[in-house]
Amino acid sequence: MAGGEGRRLWPVSRKYRPKQFIDFFGTGRTLLQQTFDRFAALLPADHIFVSTYKDYSEMVKEQLPEVPQENILLEPVQLSTAPAAVWANYHISLHDPEAVVVLTPADQQIIYADRFQTEIAKGLAYVATHPVFVAMGAPATVPNTAYGYIQMGDTVEQGLLHRVKSFQEKPAMDYARLFVESGEFMWNTGIFLWHVRTMRDFMQQLTPDVAEVFEKAHANLTHSEEMRLVGDIYPARLNRGIDLMLLDQSKDVLVYECDFGWSDVGCWTELYEVAHKDFDGNAVLGHGRVLLSGCSRNVVVMPEGKAAVIKGLEGFLVAERDGVLVICPNNDPKTVRRLADEAMVKLGEDVL
Repeated sequence: MAGGEGRRLWPVSRKYRPKQFIDFFGTGRTLLQQTFDRFAALLPADHIFVSTYKDYSEMVKEQLPEVPQENILLEPVQLSTAPAAVWANYHISLHDPEAVVVLTPADQQIIYADRFQTEIAKGLAYVATHPVFVAMGAPATVPNTAYGYIQMGDTVEQGLLHRVKSFQEKPAMDYARLFVESGEFMWNTGIFLWHVRTMRDFMQQLTPDVAEVFEKAHANLTHSEEMRLVGDIYPARLNRGIDLMLLDQSKDVLVYECDFGWSDVGCWTELYEVAHKDFDGNAVLGHGRVLLSGCSRNVVVMPEGKAAVIKGLEGFLVAERDGVLVICPNNDPKTVRRLADEAMVKLGEDVL
């Protein structure tokens, strides 16, 4: 899934070039390319599909030339992640009605690639023979209000799979602290696995009218007919996150205890956690020149050709891109998105 604007990483992530197409850490690979690399170690390139907004088509082709053009699913509008997941499932089922699917966001960091491949492969093997959804969960080690929390219920198999007892999306700090202290919760990584038939059966229960349109169309569609169908049905009653849709509304969801060193990098507070820091805890990113004096625990992002001199700042974000400079506390993952929305209203849409 690579179709969002990434507004929580504004102003570096912009509508015309959002976070998934950016190399934040100077590795030479963008977040999208790193995600592709992880799965290319498991799957042939022609088994990898990228769901993105139609305006980002050329960027996907440029960054992932290995992915066949017909595997780039172009969303006609930018909605939440459930429409992208449902369409991808339908599209893949036309290729192989017995396929198993792993769905992933494109804004994550995985430390242990070997463990990732092993655990994804085990999860896929399980959903191939069981009509359930599997959510990959990471150990909730510290209170964090930017993540979703999955409460583990009864153990299902080999101590790694549990029934989902409850789900809480981005709780307040007091609740997040209680969840971590209980030892019963996993962080939701946003990575889900299922058999295509499982998703189609679930959609028939959840939105039978939408499912009926897809089922009637079946496998006889040309590419242009499929795109026309998607354009007609895309906005219909599915504008929600895939996480909430499955974890809140399906009774057939299990959570898998993962151990592959997962981190979300979808907002500045999380990106700070995984970035390299100096002795004073400052994370300096980008190719610009930065001079810090008496500063600690800041994120500073300066583009090439720009310089910043900062004194006495603690726990802040300082980021500039294409003439937009943002300076704000970096203690709440919701702050930057709120500022972006306010700036759009008061300064104009071009700041996004």
